Amino acid sequence: MQTAPFYGYLDRGEKSCLQTLENAYAALRTSWHGDWVGLPLILQECIRYLGIDKKEVSLPAAQMLKAAERVAQEIEASFANDLFLIEPLYHNRLHFADAITTVSVQIAIQSHLKQDFNAEWSACALLSCMAHDFGHNGRINQFESELEKYAVKLLQPILDECGVVGLWRDWTEKCILQSDFALVRKNHEAVKDAIFEWDLKWLVVFLNESDVMASASTNFGLLMGEALASEWRKIDYVAHKTIATPEGRKGFLKIIEFSSPASKELGIQAAIDKEILAIP
Repeated sequence: MQTAPFYGYLDRGEKSCLQTLENAYAALRTSWHGDWVGLPLILQECIRYLGIDKKEVSLPAAQMLKAAERVAQEIEASFANDLFLIEPLYHNRLHFADAITTVSVQIAIQSHLKQDFNAEWSACALLSCMAHDFGHNGRINQFESELEKYAVKLLQPILDECGVVGLWRDWTEKCILQSDFALVRKNHEAVKDAIFEWDLKWLVVFLNESDVMASASTNFGLLMGEALASEWRKIDYVAHKTIATPEGRKGFLKIIEFSSPASKELGIQAAIDKEILAIP
């Protein structure tokens, strides 16, 4: 595995946060197709980018960060130790890396806009992103939050081990359960016209946005659509026929939402609107 050469893949020196994110996605894909750095290192880089490593954080924040690290280790170990475990073509370790990278950039933007940094909320966001597809098998939900409930079930021993209890445990579990794509529109409606606060409803929206941001990327979205189509083809899910087509791409871009002040500052919607116009 790479270590030192990957340091700084999230670069605060870029003038554009969107360019920072696109560069990070590119670095992740270079590693994914070459010498994979691993989720634990990527998580540590996200923590460094947010400056949490230089702060004295509360015990709950430290416990959640430890839990996120344990999830990252478990995910990596599952594919290293089980030669017969087939990794999904979309919901794989690269997807986890995209999600925690995206939420880190969003937290940085939101902290700047709000002139305030909430370490516990940020740690909860990193943990929720790292665990939201924990144990994903490349299938689709047969009932509401089916796969998300399985992720929460797998997470329980780690939360126990790391001492994550009370409010933050409750928020982590609820956030993951609300990451079912069928619930996303309702989650965005819950924050419509609302002022941003470090609360649960915005935590959910941050996860929802981070979950699809890489797929919305002009540079990498088409490849993500092809990966999802290949994953769905394996289970004969009918949407595999359309998701990677121009019509499917346009339909996806039209239904995804970005409500957070951070995503608006990022300028992702303008990039999406431009891409939609360019699709025949």
